[in-house]
Amino acid sequence: MVRNQNTSQNTQKIIGANRVFVCDEAFSVIKNGGVVYESMPKEQMAQRAGDSMDFTESNGSKILAVGEYENLVRAYPHANREFYDDGVLLPSLVNAHIHFEFSNNTTSFMYGDFGRWLDSVIAKRDDVLSNITKSVQEAIATQLVNGVGLVGAISSYGYDLEALSNSGLRVVYFSEAMGSNPSVIDALFGDFKTRLEQSEAHKSAIFTPAVALHSPYSLHNIYAKYVLQEAKKLKAPVSAHFLESAHEREWLLSGSGYFYDFFAKTFAVPNPKPFYSIEGFLEQFIGLENVLLTHCLFASESELQTMFQNSHTIVTCPRSNRLLNNTYLPHLQMGGAKNLMLNIALGTDGKSSNADVSLLEEMRAMLFAYPHTDLSTLAQQILQSATHNGARALGVKSGILQKDYNADMAVFKIPKITQSAQEALQFILHAKKATRLIINGKKLV
Repeated sequence: MVRNQNTSQNTQKIIGANRVFVCDEAFSVIKNGGVVYESMPKEQMAQRAGDSMDFTESNGSKILAVGEYENLVRAYPHANREFYDDGVLLPSLVNAHIHFEFSNNTTSFMYGDFGRWLDSVIAKRDDVLSNITKSVQEAIATQLVNGVGLVGAISSYGYDLEALSNSGLRVVYFSEAMGSNPSVIDALFGDFKTRLEQSEAHKSAIFTPAVALHSPYSLHNIYAKYVLQEAKKLKAPVSAHFLESAHEREWLLSGSGYFYDFFAKTFAVPNPKPFYSIEGFLEQFIGLENVLLTHCLFASESELQTMFQNSHTIVTCPRSNRLLNNTYLPHLQMGGAKNLMLNIALGTDGKSSNADVSLLEEMRAMLFAYPHTDLSTLAQQILQSATHNGARALGVKSGILQKDYNADMAVFKIPKITQSAQEALQFILHAKKATRLIINGKKLV
C-alpha cells in the first residue's frame, strides 16, 4: 500500500518505507524510515548549471535528510510525501561493469572455457554486433526495472552512446581501448580519441566520460600509455579486465599456452610475446584514482596486496565467471578481500557472457556462490557491493542514503519483511522489480 500526501509543487519530497537500507558500512536499517530529497525541474537544473549547460554532479538533486518517517514529516511539513507500507527503500543499485553493445547475444558463444569462448567471439562477433539498437534499449530497460540507477558502461565501439546518454540512467561511460598490432597504434588511438571526444560531448550531471583498457593480453603497452594519458587529463575513472582466466595468467608469466596459439594461429603473429608482466600491468595505474579491475579470478595474495595499497576496486561478475572460467572470485570465501579491506563491487558483465543483464539475478547467484559464508553476513556484503561499493569505485556520490549524497533511490515491494530479522537476505531472495526508481531526484519508475 502506498500513502501519498501533499501534491503541491514543492521541490522538497519525502519518500518512506517499512524498511530503509542505508547501505553504509554498518548496514544500518531504519524501521518506518524515510528520505527527504530535492526534486528540481529541468529548467531549474539548467539555470543552476549555467548558460553553458556544463553540468557537474554538484548541479544535481541531493538528499537533504534521512531518518524515521514521522520525524521527517514533522521537520518538513510542506514536502510532498509518499510511504510504502510493504516496501524496502534503499539507494538505487549500481551495475559497475556492463557491456550493452553485446546485448544481441543469446546462443552464439561457447562457454565452459575462456579460450573456447574467446574463439567463438572472434568467429561470431560481427553477427552479434549488427542491428543492436533494440537490444541495447532492452538492456537499459532491464537496468531500470531492476532498480539500477548507476552503470559502469564499457563501450568498445560507441554504438551505445546515444541510447545511454538519453536513458535517464546515471552513467560512467568507459570508452574502451583494444588492439595489439604495433603497426596500427596511431590509427587505433585516433579512433579511440574520436570515440572519447564524442562521449565528452554528452557530459552532464548524470553522464561521466571515462576510459577503459580492455586487458593485458589484448592491448599494446604503447597504446595503453597513450590512453592512460587521456584518463589523467580527464581525471576520469579507469577500468580494465584483469586476470580473468588461467590462460591469461600463464601468458603473462611465461608467454605460453592458449594465448601463444591465439596470436600465432588466429592473427599470424610470429613468435608472439606478452606486452606486460603482471606487475608491469598494475604499475600503470599507480597514482590514478578510481581504478576498477574486473574479474581478478586468478590474482595472487601479493597482487591483491598491490591493489589494496593503491586503493583499486575489484568488480566481480559471478555468473560470467562461472560460465567462462568455472569458478568464482575466491577472495570473498577465503576472507582475503575482507582482511585487506579491498573494495568489491558487483557487475553483470554483458550478454556475451551471461544469460541476461539483471543485477537482481546476479545478486541471487552470488548468494549461492559462497556456501561457507554466513548467509546474513553475505547478503549484507552483496547489497553493499551493489550500492555504495560500486558508486565509490565509479567516483560517484551515490550508493548511500545520506545527507548531501545524490538523490538516487529505489523502492521494492517485499511483503511481510517486518517478520524477519534477516532483511538483507530476504530482500535478495524476493526482490523482483523496482516499484519506484528515482535518479537525480527524477522518478523514472
